Amino acid sequence: MTPHHPIKAVGLISGGLDSTLAVQIVRDLGVEVYGVYFAMPWGCCDKAKAMEAAERLGIHFVVLQLDEQYLEVVKKPKHGYGSALNPCTDCRVHMFSRARKYMDSVGAQFVFTGEVLGQRPMSQMRERMRIIGQESDLNGLLLRPLCAQLLDPTIPEKEGWVDREKLLGLCGRGRSVQMDLAKKYEIKDYLPPAGGCLLTDKNFARRMKDSFQYGYRNFRETIALKWGRHFRISPEFKAILGRDAEENVSLRAFAHQDDHIFELPDKRGPTLILKGIAPSPEILETCAGLIQRFSRHKDIQEGIEVEYWPVKDESHLAKIQSRMLSEKEITLLQI
Repeated sequence: MTPHHPIKAVGLISGGLDSTLAVQIVRDLGVEVYGVYFAMPWGCCDKAKAMEAAERLGIHFVVLQLDEQYLEVVKKPKHGYGSALNPCTDCRVHMFSRARKYMDSVGAQFVFTGEVLGQRPMSQMRERMRIIGQESDLNGLLLRPLCAQLLDPTIPEKEGWVDREKLLGLCGRGRSVQMDLAKKYEIKDYLPPAGGCLLTDKNFARRMKDSFQYGYRNFRETIALKWGRHFRISPEFKAILGRDAEENVSLRAFAHQDDHIFELPDKRGPTLILKGIAPSPEILETCAGLIQRFSRHKDIQEGIEVEYWPVKDESHLAKIQSRMLSEKEITLLQI
Protein backbone atom coordinates (compact mmCIF):
# COMPACT_ATOMS: atom_id res chain seq x y z
CA MET A 1 0.00 0.00 0.00
CA THR A 2 1.35 3.42 -0.95
CA PRO A 3 2.07 5.54 2.15
CA HIS A 4 0.93 9.12 2.59
CA HIS A 5 2.95 11.62 0.60
CA PRO A 6 5.58 12.87 0.59
CA ILE A 7 7.54 9.64 0.41
CA LYS A 8 10.47 9.76 2.81
CA ALA A 9 13.78 7.95 2.51
CA VAL A 10 17.01 7.75 4.49
CA GLY A 11 20.13 8.15 2.36
CA LEU A 12 23.65 7.32 3.51
CA ILE A 13 25.85 10.23 2.55
CA SER A 14 29.64 10.17 2.80
CA GLY A 15 30.77 13.33 1.06
CA GLY A 16 31.84 11.32 -1.99
CA LEU A 17 30.44 11.71 -5.48
CA ASP A 18 28.44 8.46 -5.62
CA SER A 19 26.42 9.11 -2.48
CA THR A 20 25.84 12.74 -3.50
CA LEU A 21 24.53 11.63 -6.91
CA ALA A 22 22.28 9.05 -5.27
CA VAL A 23 20.75 11.77 -3.08
CA GLN A 24 20.34 14.04 -6.09
CA ILE A 25 18.54 11.34 -8.09
CA VAL A 26 16.20 10.27 -5.29
CA ARG A 27 15.42 13.85 -4.27
CA ASP A 28 14.63 14.77 -7.89
CA LEU A 29 12.07 11.94 -7.93
CA GLY A 30 10.07 13.85 -5.32
CA VAL A 31 11.28 11.95 -2.27
CA GLU A 32 11.94 13.77 1.00
CA VAL A 33 15.48 12.73 1.89
CA TYR A 34 16.99 12.33 5.35
CA GLY A 35 20.76 12.20 4.95
CA VAL A 36 22.74 10.10 7.44
CA TYR A 37 26.48 10.39 7.95
CA PHE A 38 28.23 7.71 10.00
CA ALA A 39 31.13 9.25 11.92
CA MET A 40 34.08 6.88 12.13
CA PRO A 41 37.35 8.63 13.06
CA TRP A 42 39.51 6.23 11.07
CA GLY A 43 37.06 5.72 8.21
CA CYS A 44 36.97 6.82 4.61
CA CYS A 45 34.34 9.56 4.73
CA ASP A 46 34.44 13.33 5.23
CA LYS A 47 31.82 14.90 7.49
CA ALA A 48 32.47 18.44 6.25
CA LYS A 49 31.98 17.38 2.63
CA ALA A 50 28.85 15.41 3.56
CA MET A 51 27.40 18.43 5.36
CA GLU A 52 28.18 20.66 2.39
CA ALA A 53 26.46 18.23 0.03
CA ALA A 54 23.41 17.99 2.29
CA GLU A 55 23.15 21.77 2.53
CA ARG A 56 23.49 22.23 -1.23
CA LEU A 57 20.83 19.61 -1.88
CA GLY A 58 18.53 21.01 0.79
CA ILE A 59 17.98 17.75 2.67
CA HIS A 60 17.74 16.82 6.32
CA PHE A 61 21.09 15.78 7.78
CA VAL A 62 22.09 13.87 10.89
CA VAL A 63 25.41 12.47 12.15
CA LEU A 64 25.42 9.04 13.81
CA GLN A 65 28.57 8.12 15.74
CA LEU A 66 30.02 4.63 15.45
CA ASP A 67 31.00 3.43 18.91
CA GLU A 68 32.03 0.43 21.02
CA GLN A 69 29.42 -1.75 19.32
CA TYR A 70 31.17 -1.12 16.03
CA LEU A 71 34.50 -2.20 17.54
CA GLU A 72 32.89 -5.55 18.33
CA VAL A 73 32.10 -5.86 14.62
CA VAL A 74 35.76 -5.15 13.79
CA LYS A 75 36.92 -7.71 16.36
CA LYS A 76 34.80 -10.62 15.15
CA PRO A 77 33.29 -10.03 11.72
CA LYS A 78 30.89 -12.73 10.59
CA HIS A 79 31.94 -12.34 6.96
CA GLY A 80 35.69 -11.94 7.49
CA TYR A 81 38.26 -9.30 6.64
CA GLY A 82 39.56 -7.76 3.47
CA SER A 83 43.21 -6.91 2.84
CA ALA A 84 43.95 -6.03 6.49
CA LEU A 85 41.42 -5.56 9.31
CA ASN A 86 38.56 -4.19 7.20
CA PRO A 87 35.26 -6.05 7.78
CA CYS A 88 33.56 -4.41 4.80
CA THR A 89 30.44 -6.58 4.61
CA ASP A 90 29.85 -6.56 8.37
CA CYS A 91 30.54 -2.81 8.44
CA ARG A 92 27.76 -2.26 5.90
CA VAL A 93 25.38 -4.50 7.81
CA HIS A 94 26.06 -2.59 11.03
CA MET A 95 25.53 0.83 9.46
CA PHE A 96 22.49 -0.17 7.42
CA SER A 97 20.89 -1.76 10.50
CA ARG A 98 21.22 1.56 12.29
CA ALA A 99 19.91 3.37 9.22
CA ARG A 100 16.89 1.04 9.35
CA LYS A 101 16.19 2.13 12.94
CA TYR A 102 16.55 5.77 11.97
CA MET A 103 14.20 5.14 9.03
CA ASP A 104 11.54 3.90 11.44
CA SER A 105 12.10 6.83 13.81
CA VAL A 106 11.45 9.48 11.13
CA GLY A 107 8.63 7.59 9.43
CA ALA A 108 10.54 6.98 6.21
CA GLN A 109 9.71 4.16 3.79
CA PHE A 110 13.13 2.98 2.60
CA VAL A 111 16.90 3.40 2.77
CA PHE A 112 19.21 4.11 -0.17
CA THR A 113 22.94 4.32 -0.80
CA GLY A 114 25.38 5.39 -3.51
CA GLU A 115 26.79 1.88 -4.01
CA VAL A 116 27.68 0.70 -7.51
CA LEU A 117 27.55 -2.99 -8.44
CA GLY A 118 31.07 -4.43 -8.75
CA GLN A 119 32.83 -1.29 -7.55
CA ARG A 120 34.31 -2.89 -4.42
CA PRO A 121 35.00 -6.62 -4.11
CA MET A 122 34.25 -7.02 -0.40
CA SER A 123 30.81 -5.42 -0.23
CA GLN A 124 29.49 -4.47 -3.66
CA MET A 125 29.28 -7.77 -5.47
CA ARG A 126 25.77 -8.98 -6.21
CA GLU A 127 25.64 -11.74 -3.57
CA ARG A 128 27.23 -9.54 -0.91
CA MET A 129 24.68 -6.82 -1.63
CA ARG A 130 21.88 -9.35 -1.15
CA ILE A 131 23.36 -10.53 2.15
CA ILE A 132 23.81 -6.97 3.43
CA GLY A 133 20.18 -6.07 2.69
CA GLN A 134 18.93 -9.26 4.32
CA GLU A 135 21.06 -9.10 7.48
CA SER A 136 20.38 -5.40 8.08
CA ASP A 137 16.61 -6.06 8.08
CA LEU A 138 16.23 -4.01 4.90
CA ASN A 139 15.48 -6.82 2.47
CA GLY A 140 13.42 -5.17 -0.26
CA LEU A 141 13.73 -1.72 1.35
CA LEU A 142 17.34 -0.99 0.36
CA LEU A 143 17.55 0.94 -2.90
CA ARG A 144 20.78 1.52 -4.82
CA PRO A 145 19.84 4.22 -7.36
CA LEU A 146 23.13 4.15 -9.28
CA CYS A 147 22.87 0.48 -10.21
CA ALA A 148 19.19 -0.34 -9.56
CA GLN A 149 18.45 -1.36 -13.14
CA LEU A 150 20.99 -4.19 -12.83
CA LEU A 151 19.41 -5.50 -9.62
CA ASP A 152 16.04 -7.03 -8.80
CA PRO A 153 13.33 -4.38 -8.29
CA THR A 154 12.95 -3.27 -4.69
CA ILE A 155 9.74 -2.46 -2.85
CA PRO A 156 10.09 1.30 -3.53
CA GLU A 157 10.25 0.52 -7.24
CA LYS A 158 7.45 -2.04 -7.22
CA GLU A 159 5.15 0.24 -5.24
CA GLY A 160 5.87 3.21 -7.50
CA TRP A 161 7.45 5.32 -4.76
CA VAL A 162 10.31 5.92 -7.20
CA ASP A 163 10.37 5.56 -11.00
CA ARG A 164 12.68 2.63 -11.82
CA GLU A 165 13.14 3.98 -15.37
CA LYS A 166 14.83 7.07 -13.96
CA LEU A 167 17.35 5.07 -11.94
CA LEU A 168 20.73 4.03 -13.34
CA GLY A 169 22.49 0.81 -14.29
CA LEU A 170 26.13 1.50 -13.44
CA CYS A 171 28.60 -1.33 -12.92
CA GLY A 172 32.30 -1.62 -12.19
CA ARG A 173 34.96 0.84 -11.17
CA GLY A 174 34.71 3.28 -14.06
CA ARG A 175 33.90 6.88 -13.20
CA SER A 176 33.06 8.52 -16.53
CA VAL A 177 29.28 8.43 -16.09
CA GLN A 178 29.53 9.82 -12.57
CA MET A 179 31.84 12.59 -13.76
CA ASP A 180 29.39 13.52 -16.52
CA LEU A 181 26.52 13.59 -14.03
CA ALA A 182 28.59 15.77 -11.70
CA LYS A 183 28.93 18.32 -14.49
CA LYS A 184 25.20 18.10 -15.24
CA TYR A 185 24.25 18.74 -11.62
CA GLU A 186 27.10 21.25 -11.10
CA ILE A 187 28.64 19.17 -8.34
CA LYS A 188 32.22 20.38 -8.08
CA ASP A 189 33.66 19.80 -4.62
CA TYR A 190 33.62 16.12 -3.69
CA LEU A 191 35.98 13.47 -2.38
CA PRO A 192 38.13 11.59 -4.90
CA PRO A 193 37.26 7.91 -5.49
CA ALA A 194 39.74 6.36 -3.05
CA GLY A 195 39.50 3.68 -0.37
CA GLY A 196 40.61 5.78 2.57
CA CYS A 197 39.52 3.47 5.40
CA LEU A 198 42.46 3.07 7.77
CA LEU A 199 41.35 -0.47 8.58
CA THR A 200 42.71 -1.40 5.14
CA ASP A 201 46.15 -0.06 6.12
CA LYS A 202 48.39 -2.84 7.47
CA ASN A 203 50.26 -0.51 9.85
CA PHE A 204 47.04 0.81 11.34
CA ALA A 205 45.64 -2.73 11.50
CA ARG A 206 48.62 -3.80 13.65
CA ARG A 207 47.84 -1.02 16.12
CA MET A 208 44.19 -2.00 16.27
CA LYS A 209 45.08 -5.66 16.80
CA ASP A 210 47.44 -4.64 19.59
CA SER A 211 44.59 -2.73 21.26
CA PHE A 212 42.31 -5.74 20.97
CA GLN A 213 44.99 -8.01 22.43
CA TYR A 214 46.04 -5.85 25.38
CA GLY A 215 42.84 -3.91 25.94
CA TYR A 216 41.51 -0.39 25.55
CA ARG A 217 39.37 1.63 27.92
CA ASN A 218 36.84 3.23 25.60
CA PHE A 219 36.09 3.94 21.96
CA ARG A 220 37.59 7.41 22.22
CA GLU A 221 40.94 5.86 23.07
CA THR A 222 41.04 4.03 19.74
CA ILE A 223 40.85 7.36 17.91
CA ALA A 224 44.49 8.01 18.87
CA LEU A 225 45.53 4.94 16.87
CA LYS A 226 45.69 7.11 13.75
CA TRP A 227 48.33 9.47 15.15
CA GLY A 228 52.01 9.11 16.00
CA ARG A 229 54.46 6.27 16.51
CA HIS A 230 53.22 3.45 18.77
CA PHE A 231 55.36 1.34 21.11
CA ARG A 232 54.34 -1.65 23.22
CA ILE A 233 56.64 -1.40 26.26
CA SER A 234 54.94 -4.22 28.19
CA PRO A 235 51.53 -5.90 28.29
CA GLU A 236 50.37 -3.17 30.69
CA PHE A 237 52.03 -0.14 29.09
CA LYS A 238 52.00 1.46 25.68
CA ALA A 239 53.56 4.73 24.48
CA ILE A 240 52.42 6.96 21.62
CA LEU A 241 54.85 9.56 20.30
CA GLY A 242 53.70 12.54 18.23
CA ARG A 243 55.43 13.09 14.90
CA ASP A 244 54.67 16.80 14.55
CA ALA A 245 53.06 19.70 16.42
CA GLU A 246 49.56 18.85 15.17
CA GLU A 247 49.82 15.25 16.35
CA ASN A 248 51.20 16.40 19.70
CA VAL A 249 48.08 18.52 20.24
CA SER A 250 45.75 15.73 19.12
CA LEU A 251 47.38 13.12 21.34
CA ARG A 252 47.10 15.36 24.38
CA ALA A 253 43.46 16.13 23.60
CA PHE A 254 42.56 12.43 23.38
CA ALA A 255 44.67 11.20 26.28
CA HIS A 256 42.85 9.14 28.93
CA GLN A 257 42.63 10.55 32.44
CA ASP A 258 44.86 7.72 33.72
CA ASP A 259 47.61 8.44 31.16
CA HIS A 260 50.86 10.35 31.64
CA ILE A 261 52.24 13.04 29.33
CA PHE A 262 55.98 13.41 28.61
CA GLU A 263 57.69 16.41 27.00
CA LEU A 264 61.06 18.12 26.89
CA PRO A 265 61.37 20.99 29.39
CA ASP A 266 61.43 23.58 26.59
CA LYS A 267 58.38 21.96 24.89
CA ARG A 268 60.32 21.74 21.62
CA GLY A 269 60.01 18.21 20.35
CA PRO A 270 57.63 15.28 20.48
CA THR A 271 54.89 14.74 23.03
CA LEU A 272 54.61 11.20 24.39
CA ILE A 273 51.46 9.69 25.91
CA LEU A 274 52.04 6.74 28.25
CA LYS A 275 49.00 4.49 28.60
CA GLY A 276 48.86 2.43 31.75
CA ILE A 277 48.46 2.85 35.50
CA ALA A 278 51.26 3.32 38.09
CA PRO A 279 54.34 3.04 35.81
CA SER A 280 57.61 1.88 37.35
CA PRO A 281 60.81 3.96 37.15
CA GLU A 282 62.03 1.63 34.37
CA ILE A 283 58.90 2.36 32.29
CA LEU A 284 59.30 6.09 32.86
CA GLU A 285 62.98 5.97 31.83
CA THR A 286 62.07 4.08 28.66
CA CYS A 287 59.47 6.71 27.73
CA ALA A 288 62.04 9.46 28.29
CA GLY A 289 64.42 7.46 26.09
CA LEU A 290 61.85 7.43 23.28
CA ILE A 291 61.46 11.20 23.62
CA GLN A 292 65.23 11.56 23.31
CA ARG A 293 65.51 9.23 20.31
CA PHE A 294 62.92 11.15 18.30
CA SER A 295 64.06 14.64 19.24
CA ARG A 296 67.01 16.87 18.36
CA HIS A 297 68.88 15.21 21.28
CA LYS A 298 69.03 11.81 19.59
CA ASP A 299 72.80 11.96 18.96
CA ILE A 300 73.74 12.89 22.53
CA GLN A 301 75.59 9.96 24.10
CA GLU A 302 74.06 10.33 27.54
CA GLY A 303 70.60 10.57 29.04
CA ILE A 304 68.64 13.82 29.08
CA GLU A 305 66.05 15.22 31.49
CA VAL A 306 62.39 14.85 30.48
CA GLU A 307 59.32 16.21 32.23
CA TYR A 308 56.16 14.18 32.82
CA TRP A 309 52.87 14.52 34.67
CA PRO A 310 49.53 12.70 35.02
CA VAL A 311 46.79 13.88 32.66
CA LYS A 312 44.39 14.28 35.57
CA ASP A 313 46.68 16.67 37.46
CA GLU A 314 49.22 18.77 35.56
CA SER A 315 50.42 20.32 38.82
CA HIS A 316 52.14 17.02 39.72
CA LEU A 317 55.03 17.73 37.38
CA ALA A 318 58.06 15.45 37.78
CA LYS A 319 61.34 14.86 35.97
CA ILE A 320 63.07 11.71 34.85
CA GLN A 321 66.45 10.94 33.26
CA SER A 322 66.14 9.12 29.96
CA ARG A 323 67.52 5.66 29.36
CA MET A 324 69.53 5.33 26.16
CA LEU A 325 67.73 2.97 23.77
CA SER A 326 69.39 1.02 20.98
CA GLU A 327 67.89 0.97 17.51
CA LYS A 328 67.24 -2.76 17.91
CA GLU A 329 65.29 -2.21 21.11
CA ILE A 330 63.23 0.57 19.53
CA THR A 331 62.43 -1.66 16.56
CA LEU A 332 61.29 -4.47 18.87
CA LEU A 333 59.07 -2.10 20.84
CA GLN A 334 57.42 -0.42 17.86
CA ILE A 335 54.00 -1.68 16.88
